[in-house]
Amino acid sequence: MSSNGAPHDSASMVKDWTLPKVLATIPKPVTSASSSPLHFLHIIRRLKTTPREGWRRFDIQNGESIADHMYRMGIITMLCPPETGIDRDRCVKLALIHDMAEALVGDITPPDNIAKDEKYKRELESMRYICDELLKPISETIAEEFMELWAEYETGTTKEAVFVKDVDRFELICQTIEYEKQYNAEKDLSEFLHVRVGIKNDFVLKWVEDALLERAAYWKSKCLEPKVE
Repeated sequence: MSSNGAPHDSASMVKDWTLPKVLATIPKPVTSASSSPLHFLHIIRRLKTTPREGWRRFDIQNGESIADHMYRMGIITMLCPPETGIDRDRCVKLALIHDMAEALVGDITPPDNIAKDEKYKRELESMRYICDELLKPISETIAEEFMELWAEYETGTTKEAVFVKDVDRFELICQTIEYEKQYNAEKDLSEFLHVRVGIKNDFVLKWVEDALLERAAYWKSKCLEPKVE
């Protein structure tokens, strides 16, 4: 949300982005208590007010924010079967931090035509700012943990990171189906379903299969045939 209370325009953030330009739009703290997390909390508040861009292209009104997406991801990670040996507590942390840089970068989507390397560069710069400038004065240990969690998700080398990436895709599929129902099958959002091909864990693939069966049954109840990506 901008200083006047309007939602952030993530698309305008993406064009000609620099970290100093974004920071210049954010009111600075009146006080300078470096041990307080207040300024950090003001920054990540933007996750609550920055819409997910994919839905805006389909004219979804009052669509989910980045924080909405991250919160439900956190809940989904808690549903991981214990027998997998995946550290669910760490997964919750990964889910809550994986998109944190978007508070300053915005939600970059394929139509923005931003190269993958450039996207990573922007997010890395933003996370370094958050960790070094905002969190380190509070606790160096906390700052290091946040940065480590973000890097773990980005590299995707641990089973926890792999699972949370699966959850990211599964949550998108769930939201796709929910918006199709919300708009009474007047919007076919099948283009978002392709993300299922990147899912690695068999049990998450079963969740997706169940979700797609629900989607098919819903469209059939409307006597309509949706696309299948």
